[in-house]
Amino acid sequence: MKWSNILLVIGMVVLIAGAVMSILKLQPYSDYVLVAGAIIIIFRGAVRQREKHND
Repeated sequence: MKWSNILLVIGMVVLIAGAVMSILKLQPYSDYVLVAGAIIIIFRGAVRQREKHND
């Protein structure tokens, strides 16, 4: 499995965790978790481009 796919799965899990925390009214923490998930997915795009370039 490629690193970009692993990062995508991790980012989606973090985003789901942030959404659940938001529903459970853990507002200060859920915002940070959602931002972390978004950063992971954005970073995944850079990793994917690098993988495409190296192939």
